[in-house]
Amino acid sequence: MEPFPDSIIQGVKMEQKAPLWTKDFVLICLTNLMVFTSFYFLLPTLPVFVTDMLGGDESNVGYIIGVLSLTAVLVRPLSGFLLDAVGRRKILFFSLVAFSLAMGAYYFVTSLTLLFLLRVLHGLSWGFTTTGAGTVAADVVPPARRGEGLGYYGLSNTLAMALGPSAGLLILDRTSFSMLFIAGFIIAVAGLLASQGIAYRHEVKGKIRSKLSFSDFFEPKVYSLSWIMFFTAVVYGGIVSFITLLGKKIGVGNPGIYFLIYALTLLLVRPYAGKTFDRKGPLPIMAAGFVAIALAFVLLFAARGEWLFSASAVAMGIGFGIVHPTAMAMAINRVEPFRRGAANGTLFSAFDLGIGLGSILLGILSEKVGLSYMYLTCAVIILIPLTLFYLKDAKAYYREKQWDG
Repeated sequence: MEPFPDSIIQGVKMEQKAPLWTKDFVLICLTNLMVFTSFYFLLPTLPVFVTDMLGGDESNVGYIIGVLSLTAVLVRPLSGFLLDAVGRRKILFFSLVAFSLAMGAYYFVTSLTLLFLLRVLHGLSWGFTTTGAGTVAADVVPPARRGEGLGYYGLSNTLAMALGPSAGLLILDRTSFSMLFIAGFIIAVAGLLASQGIAYRHEVKGKIRSKLSFSDFFEPKVYSLSWIMFFTAVVYGGIVSFITLLGKKIGVGNPGIYFLIYALTLLLVRPYAGKTFDRKGPLPIMAAGFVAIALAFVLLFAARGEWLFSASAVAMGIGFGIVHPTAMAMAINRVEPFRRGAANGTLFSAFDLGIGLGSILLGILSEKVGLSYMYLTCAVIILIPLTLFYLKDAKAYYREKQWDG
């Protein structure tokens, strides 16, 4: 085998040294941090709002949590198409405006019906906002550092998870749901303001064809990875919807600690996972990620107090800190720059669909068998994406020449 020319090797080295922490990258991370922080205010508190303030039960919680994700599924393909065709700047701006208004509207909710309708509207804005921000992040990251860069970008989600649930519970403990919703609105507006400093120097637009097809909205090259995201999200729906209720049931003083421990673990794992992917590919780390997620659910099944409850959060942080950013980086590398919006829309649609269906179906299951056995079922479900990944995507990564533009 002939060695690579020196010019190619030198080019790769220069790409690897390309600056990552540019102004645009910092601002999109800040925007994402604010959006997710306001969103995570609702993660541990909305189930309590449903049960204590509006008189709902666990199945109601599942529907209320799940409908946002299912609604986001409907708009993510459209948002990805518009991001590629119209441009990142306009779509992200209007999405952030709508998201902020939706956060503020929780202040006026007085019934389960109104909350359900608001969650539909919130899901629409959530689908556009998160797809847009993720696409902008992929644009501004140097290609040779994409795994590392998207890993760091994902840390803004992680930091939001560390801050949001704990801050939301603190605000609720000290004040009221009204003040909680007002605070979420203010932070969302801060994210909107941060986004206005992004220069969009790397914005790439595709051409709008006169006849649109299914593939204009969904990216076929990432379908297999989307299935992995879907099944991973199904079990994650059991965390976002019911972990607070499980914590209360087994005597954990502050169930929000789960999200804090999970987030702090992600902060440590994500950079390592991203760098490992850039240097060695996904094969060495993905198995460990899936096994860690399965272990987290087994620990929840066995938990009767804070120790195993907290240990599960650590295992979950390790698992998701590996699986989610690695799958995202693989998908972005697989498509041309002007198809990143469609790729993100496809992946996020799969993830939201998984969370939505998972929240609803696992809520129904928990009513029949209890929360502990519901989480044990999740440990079995996670074997599905593990198998799918090693049957196809792991081999395909090393067999195909992935796009690195």
